[in-house]
Amino acid sequence: MKFARFVVVTSFLLFAVSEFASADETRCINRLTNDFNTDSISHTLSLDDYEVRDYGNDHLALAIKMIRILIDEVGCSPKAINFGRSARGRSHNRCDQILRGVPSSRVCYVETNLGYFFVTTNMLTDMHITFNRWD
Repeated sequence: MKFARFVVVTSFLLFAVSEFASADETRCINRLTNDFNTDSISHTLSLDDYEVRDYGNDHLALAIKMIRILIDEVGCSPKAINFGRSARGRSHNRCDQILRGVPSSRVCYVETNLGYFFVTTNMLTDMHITFNRWD
């Protein structure tokens, strides 16, 4: 009897936590898409405006850091985004140059539970982040 009660209480708590996380994710997507008015939206952040350490050649780490800054800028909880899980299961992330040997053609693709992001840089210090929500 005690075990059954434990299972019921644990199941209820897990359900409540997952519902809270889902609500947090929905609020964040709402903020990223201007109240669900668009499925895709771009933001530009300047590295000069933030204290970001030098990631060297780890372009993916820099892209994820800038996405985290964007999430904070739009008012989302850091817990709303999960870089390890996407709508397709385990997330897939990659940075690559579209034109080999042309560093300015580098694009990072980052999947999250909220949607996927394309992160590019210009020749100066601006980072362009395009968010696309999952359908």
